[in-house]
Formats: sequence, structure tokens, C-alpha cells
Amino acid sequence: MKDSHTPTTWRHRCATALFAAVLGVVATVFWSGQSDAAPDVSTDSETVPAQPHPAPDDPPVPTVPDLSALRTALAEFHCAELNVAVGKDHRVAISGLTAGDTDPDSLALLAQDFLKGQRAAVEIERASPALCEPLTLISPFRSANADSAAPLAIRFKNAAGTPFEGGQDLVFDITAPEFPAHLQVDYFTSDGDVIHLLPNPLEISGRVESGAVRRLGERGAGGRFWSIGPPYGHELIVVIASPAPLFPSPRPEAEAAASYLPALKQALDTAAPVTVATARFVKTNAP
Repeated sequence: MKDSHTPTTWRHRCATALFAAVLGVVATVFWSGQSDAAPDVSTDSETVPAQPHPAPDDPPVPTVPDLSALRTALAEFHCAELNVAVGKDHRVAISGLTAGDTDPDSLALLAQDFLKGQRAAVEIERASPALCEPLTLISPFRSANADSAAPLAIRFKNAAGTPFEGGQDLVFDITAPEFPAHLQVDYFTSDGDVIHLLPNPLEISGRVESGAVRRLGERGAGGRFWSIGPPYGHELIVVIASPAPLFPSPRPEAEAAASYLPALKQALDTAAPVTVATARFVKTNAP
């Protein structure tokens, strides 16, 4: 059943709303005819202007630590090849290889001394302790090279830290120092041998001009080339640059490191003062 009063009630509400709207229009017209000035409305409370919300402070930009002193300290580890860097998380990291008795805890404690209490993340690999002796012999010559404006350098085609796979050719560049030099290039294996890469039976002379780049191991260049083979692990390339050849005649192409190192020490003891040296670890993996 429908409610018979519903239509009447709806019309009554509409009429009431229309009457109120007309009154509002009349009041507006009457007020606008009195004055153009705004009405004087007084109040007992003082109006306080709205204050803008302060902008949030920008997050502080992390300070990148000065690593120069730490790098100098790490260079004193003669039987190691250590790198230091700041990661994306702004934490200092020490990485590399060591053939000595260096341990991660001692490196982390050393870093604290130079980083105002910050403890560095340390990740190092261990090479054969036998590789420490050649590094110890060339230590003063490596230090002299590091202080040079145009140092003797070894550069691999692969990115730093990339291992060589079994069967891959060993190819690398040597950048000569800032004087005409004779290069002695030795490859110390993980099982106690040394291979003399330069001079070698096909390249009797190791002479290079100041700042020249000499590539070793490239097939088709007329010189010796070498392929990576067992035993696999961490091995070492040592390059010595001197004004005159270290040895009056080339050494046998391969020999035991125990036989070679005393002869190398004797040659370095009488080497010219400008003699410099550098070294790089090589990591080799089975194919």
C-alpha cells in the first residue's frame, strides 16, 4: 500500500526550501547596497598568522673517509697485494691476496687506527707461502716504483681479479718506467718453479724505451706464448726494470725457484739505484 501523505509532504519541503533561498538572495542584495567597505568585526582575541610547517631536514650525506694513510700502511705488507675501497653502503672494505702470515683480524684492527674506530670488512685469499720470498727480495724496489711519477706496471686484458682458466693464453702488457730499461720478467708457480718469460729463447733482449708498452704472450707476434695449466691456484708475476740486464746471460727458461732466488738476490744487491720492480698475483682455475 502507498502512503497517501507522501506527495503532500514532499511539496511542502520544496516550498520551504524555495522560500529560504529567496530570503537569502534578498539579504545579499540589501547588504551590498549599504557600503563597499567590509564590515567592522571586532574580536577580543589576537589573530595569529598561520605558521608554515618546517621542512624536514635532509638526511646527512655520509663523509667519505680519507684512505690514503691506510693505503700507505697496507703497502708495508710486502707479501700481499691488498686493495682498499668504499662500498655502496659506505663501509670500508679491504680485499686481495697474501702469501705471508697476514690474517683478516689484524687488518681489521689496523683499519680501526686509521678510520676513527670504524672496523673494515676484510676479505682476503691466501697464496702459497713460497711466493713470499721473491716479494720480500724486491720489496725496496717495489717501494721505489710506487714513489715514481711514471711507474713500471703490469696490466692484464681481463678485469682486475678475474682468474685465468686452464687452456687460456697468458697475455699481459708491461709499461716501462721513466727511463730506458731492461726487463726481467719471472713467473713463479704455485708448486715452486719459476719460468722466465723475458728474456726467453725467442726474445733474447728485454730492452724497452722509457714509457713504452710491451706485450707478452700474444700468439702470432713472433715471440713466446704460454697457456695456463696445472697446478692451479695463486701464482706470481715479478717484473724488474734496470738500466742494464740483471744477468750477464739469460737464465734457463724454467728452473726451481730455490735455485734462482739466491742468484736474483745477488743480482739485486749490485743493481743500479734507479732499478724498480713490480709484481702481480695471478689466479688460475681448472677449465
